[in-house]
Amino acid sequence: MVNSIILLLVLTREESIILSFGSVAIFFLILLISGLIKTRKLNEENRKLMESIELNLKDSAEKDYEDFRDSHSYKNES
Repeated sequence: MVNSIILLLVLTREESIILSFGSVAIFFLILLISGLIKTRKLNEENRKLMESIELNLKDSAEKDYEDFRDSHSYKNES
């Protein structure tokens, strides 16, 4: 921290402005990368959740179809 303050005092005005903008750019780049990583993790979790929901819906639909078929087969036999 002290070294960066001394460095800013030694640098010319233009150099310190460039250094400041560079620091801000690096900060925003880090924020962007961390946001992309977080988004990727959330997308992976959402994909797994959607697959689970699809399997549950498929199993439920197959069970409902079997129940429907069984109930109608008894009506047709009588």
